[in-house]
Amino acid sequence: MGDLKSAKTLGGIGAILTLVGLGFIGFILKLLAVKNIAEATGRGEIFSKYLWAAVLGVISDLVLILAFIGSMGSMTSESPEQVIGTIGIGGLFAVLLLILGMWFMKQSYDMISEETGVGTFHTAALLYIFGAILMIVVIGAFLILIAAILEIIAFFSLPDELEKPIEEPAPI
Repeated sequence: MGDLKSAKTLGGIGAILTLVGLGFIGFILKLLAVKNIAEATGRGEIFSKYLWAAVLGVISDLVLILAFIGSMGSMTSESPEQVIGTIGIGGLFAVLLLILGMWFMKQSYDMISEETGVGTFHTAALLYIFGAILMIVVIGAFLILIAAILEIIAFFSLPDELEKPIEEPAPI
């Protein structure tokens, strides 16, 4: 069974590592944290939505890398328009995948917020999705930075355990 106390630690450290540039390690720790939260709350969809977000984020990164690699092959043809076009189309496709991934992450974080009572997850998710949308005009990077800081706060704000609903005694 998942444990919120370990989710708090794993998620918080993972979010910090992601923010300081150790993204892959942080990514794995946050994935484990969300899995623990899903198990602790009994809502498997929390993890499945986050997993979709993670997969789309990785694909988005790969598309961007492939666009840059593909544009390098175009540089020898002495056509700057082709280089810019390859990077532009690849970048646009990567941003669209990122937006879709952030939508899944928002759904996951909204469920976490609902189940744990930590509203900072909802705020961080909103900033992540608006940041992803606004990446097209670069200001999104600033919003994503703020969202990453709020994500750290959200993970460390998790309770150690969920409150059990009070059972009313059965009428006699």
